[in-house]
Order: sequence, then C-alpha cells, then structure tokens
Amino acid sequence: MLKNLDFISEGELTNWVNSHLDSDEFALSAGYQGKTLLFNEHQHKLVIKAPLGNFITRPINLALLRHEHKVYQKLQGMTSIPICYGMANNEFLVIEFIEGQTIRQKRPPTNSEYFKKLLIAVKEMHQRKVAHFDLKRSENLLVTDNDEPKIIDFGVSIIRKPGLHWFNQYLYKLAMQFDYNAWARHKYYKQMDFLSDEDKPYYQKTKIEIASKKIKRFYKDRFLKLFQSLKSFK
Repeated sequence: MLKNLDFISEGELTNWVNSHLDSDEFALSAGYQGKTLLFNEHQHKLVIKAPLGNFITRPINLALLRHEHKVYQKLQGMTSIPICYGMANNEFLVIEFIEGQTIRQKRPPTNSEYFKKLLIAVKEMHQRKVAHFDLKRSENLLVTDNDEPKIIDFGVSIIRKPGLHWFNQYLYKLAMQFDYNAWARHKYYKQMDFLSDEDKPYYQKTKIEIASKKIKRFYKDRFLKLFQSLKSFK
C-alpha cells in the first residue's frame, strides 16, 4: 500500500512499472536481484525498486525488498533518509528521488558540516535500532545540492530484535561498528593516520575487516601476480 502520493494511484504506478520492467529506458540500475527505475512524470520523480528472478529467486528478492521497506518505516521522519511511500501492489518499493551526487563524485571537506550531520544521522539510525551495514559503498551516501547528507539503499541493513536473539544482536553490533568505521574512512578519505582524538573512539577495525583486508592483499599480491605471469608466459 502506498501513502502520501496524491498525483498517481497505486494501480497506475504498478502498471507503469510492469510496462517498463523489460526496458532499460528508465533504469537507474539492474542486477540479478532486481531493477531500479526512475519514475519522472506529473512533475514528480520517484525511485522504484522491483524484484527480478525466476520462481525460486524472485520470492527471495521480494522478501529482501519487503525487509528494506520495514527499515524505511523505522527511519521515517529522519531528514537524512529519503521518504518511503510504501510497497506498490506489495511488490515494488517506492522511494523519494534525491537530487544529489555520491560522496565519491562530490567529496565534502574533512572538517565540513556534512560529516558532523552524517555522524548525527548514523547515531539516530542506531537509536532506532537500525544499522546500515554497507555505508562503505560510496553510492549509498549522497551529497545534496546544499551539501546535506542522505543515506540510501538499506537492502542489507540489520534491525535489532528485542529479547534473546543472540545472533541477530551480534550482527547488529557488528553492523553498527561497520557504520562508524565507514563514516571515519569517508571523512578522512581512508587516511586514518590523520584521525583526530575526537574521532578515534568511533573507529575500531573489526576482526572481520582485518581478515578481509588480509585476504584481499593475498589475492592482489599472490594470486593476481601468478595469473599475470602465467598470462605473459603464454
């Protein structure tokens, strides 16, 4: 069900999505999990995420979209989060389109208000029991025309469950630290030697990140060099 959309009905929007799923004309992105479309009519812009796949994978991808909808519901009212209008026909996630650039395309200065506001947003997100888990991807952080932070794409986010759910709470705690580490890396452009005393408490590399870095380094230093040498030998 959609809320707060007075310029188009849910049925009309559903028909629009179905008529453009097989075309790349309005596609913002596409992958094996789903396709993201830009609706741009009636002087309004919307981002619409649709699940893809066969009779086995599509229900899984649809469940992930519905999970993302639950995350948006918990975060509604935050100025740094796009407005979520709901699920059209219970299968297409409809979100506000944000005019802006990714943090990679338009990188704010380290000491700018952008990173202060982004940290406040991350903390508020955690207060609402949501951890993003993928803020390290530059595409998930936008800089608006007036240099405000916007956080998008909550597909892998963790919602902390109440009660005795030890694995969920372990993942949530891990995801929270991932969020803070990503914030610090973006702020200092991965030059962590320049981390200020004020920001040091937020940056704590997890064992998973350390292990991942070692695997990546091994892959680059050993496997790729071996592959390149074999290629040149041929």
